[in-house]
Amino acid sequence: MKRNYLEVAKFEFLKTIKKKSFWLATLFLPIFIGVIGLVSGLSSVDAAKKMENPISFTKVYIYDPESVIRSAFLIAPFEVTQDLNATQEVVKQDKSTILVKLSDNYYQDLTFDLYYRKDADFIGTASMPTVINALVKQSAIADIQNPGVINILNGTSTTTSYTYDDNGKLVREGFEKYLLPIASLVIFFMAVFISSSFLLQSVSAEKENRMIETILSIVDKKSLMFGKMIGLMGVMFVQLSTWLVLGFGIYKVVLGRFSLPIPIDFANIDVSLLPLNIFLILMGFLFFAAIMTGTGAVGTGAEDSRNLSSIFIILSIFPMYLMQLLITDPNGTIATVLSYFPFTSFMVLLIRNSFGALPLPELIIGIVTSVVYVVVAMFIAMKLFELGCLMYNRRPSFKEMLSYFKRG
Repeated sequence: MKRNYLEVAKFEFLKTIKKKSFWLATLFLPIFIGVIGLVSGLSSVDAAKKMENPISFTKVYIYDPESVIRSAFLIAPFEVTQDLNATQEVVKQDKSTILVKLSDNYYQDLTFDLYYRKDADFIGTASMPTVINALVKQSAIADIQNPGVINILNGTSTTTSYTYDDNGKLVREGFEKYLLPIASLVIFFMAVFISSSFLLQSVSAEKENRMIETILSIVDKKSLMFGKMIGLMGVMFVQLSTWLVLGFGIYKVVLGRFSLPIPIDFANIDVSLLPLNIFLILMGFLFFAAIMTGTGAVGTGAEDSRNLSSIFIILSIFPMYLMQLLITDPNGTIATVLSYFPFTSFMVLLIRNSFGALPLPELIIGIVTSVVYVVVAMFIAMKLFELGCLMYNRRPSFKEMLSYFKRG
């Protein structure tokens, strides 16, 4: 009468990936991000083109009583005017013109006024102060004889940071320092809060429609529960693989379309941290998968199970509110305590390891406690699953659950 775990896992895996809703949910996220990236890229390119030539006016009249701006810089559409009143009349009639009036005492007060029609081009009027300030500065720089001073005024300083690791090795700091933590957290969230939720839906739905009774007539409880977890772990890998492939493809398309620079030196990414990150993501998935299974079993239905699981989700995302503290002080008291609290340990250890801030003793303890938490969660989930399968239309009380655990 019993079927092994792999048969149940295969059934659960195929049942999930054959659903249109699964693929719609899986494909929606990368496509949505890709569309947002494409729109943002197009907007950036369009804005950059406009900023390359921000002057949309056919005439920019310059009233400069102190001759602050050098005449050599005043080429079309710029035009010097001495008759202020006549120029103002022209601007009143023509929205494609603008008047720039430098003050009579500009060298002291550094002020100028703009005159234009209210229906004039918005980008052109908004960018005009920047254009005039650039002309003024270039005119001032032209009077400087020292080429070093000219370079300082025209250029912008750049900074490169270097740090010494625990072995005294000099390492160049860059965005790649944050790439591994960000990527690990994204995958962790996807695995834990999206993929493990399939277990909650599967168990609670089967219990609500009484299908679980039929299934248990041909499969024992342990095979059913662990088979579901194995099968939906396969679903998680399919989902993550799809996201990674689509994400990489979208990135390459956007990169090729807009020629975006890559401010990352991939050679500086410490890949030695990846094995533990993968281990913690897998352990986190198994832990929360067990939680979701137990919660789905004791709930009266899908809605009740979702309400019960919300408290565990809130506890698990709590480290996100302390992210700044975890990054700035990864070996502090709060970070250490949260590293060993069951619902936060996986994420906190993941963050600390990604930044290379996990000492060897804590790394070993973290691995051991992670395995222990998963084993305990599996045991509790198994008991709740057995108890939940015996009850319908009501949730077992805390006293009933304790009594069931004591009976072994």
